[in-house]
Amino acid sequence: MNIFPKEKINKMFARVDEAEMNAAGIANKHLNVRYGAESRQAMDIYLPDGAPAPYPTVVFLHGGGWAAGSRADKQLAPFLHGVERGYAVVSVGYRLTPKVRYPENLFDVRRALRHLAANAETYGVDSSRVAIAGASAGAHLALMAAFTAGVPAFDDEPAAQTCTLRAVVDQFGPTDFLASDAQFAESDYPRDAPTPQGELSGAERMFGASFEASPNLVRFLNPIDNVHPRVPPVLLLHGRFDPVVPYQQSTALAERIRAVTGDASRAELEISPTFLHADPGYAEPQSVARIFAFLDKHLK
Repeated sequence: MNIFPKEKINKMFARVDEAEMNAAGIANKHLNVRYGAESRQAMDIYLPDGAPAPYPTVVFLHGGGWAAGSRADKQLAPFLHGVERGYAVVSVGYRLTPKVRYPENLFDVRRALRHLAANAETYGVDSSRVAIAGASAGAHLALMAAFTAGVPAFDDEPAAQTCTLRAVVDQFGPTDFLASDAQFAESDYPRDAPTPQGELSGAERMFGASFEASPNLVRFLNPIDNVHPRVPPVLLLHGRFDPVVPYQQSTALAERIRAVTGDASRAELEISPTFLHADPGYAEPQSVARIFAFLDKHLK
């Protein structure tokens, strides 16, 4: 088991942090908008200038193995280009392990979405046209937030007003924790610092137990086990030689979505032959254009 080995968590996004992110140049914004009592329960909202509100909205969740990272990380860079394209871009922070375990981090995402919906007019967002996106661990939470929307067991306030999630962008996120080891073995390429025998991986620490000891409960954590016929369209982006999250996590989820929904277009899959985990290539113009071609199709 080596999804998010603890010694790599703080270095996981060193490559993508090389990307340029000029948030300081965006004049129309609301920073440190609190949706909860704790400091991590806050979001930054970036808005277009000149275009009439309300704006279609992209909510981004940072990666970092559920234990690191912040809403100001440069992994937001590809999505921040949405401001110049007429989107509101919202970067959401959430509480981290070991302070919380799943599903408290997912509940934080729910709370942020409810806060946006309740204050949509104030912030200029269109809560009926929202996409949720994430990188790595953030992609896992984004998928779970979208796939379990309206399911009481996955929400601390299931009856509350919230945003309508019309699309998901998954950047190299884990989707099936029980399959990871077999997928790496099948790929036969170097893995990034496997978790030592007898220790819990970063994902297991977030879960609170060994996956092998609780395989049935892992179904409540796995996006692939929560696909249903009404899941929103998903764009899956992954690197073929990703050493942290095997690329088959994305290919298997795409196949599952297409099978369950009966709609081949519901999952758009792009496997890069060169990108690694948190690769700076995800912030290059061609990658950004791919993301917003997908978002334009579903939000505009």
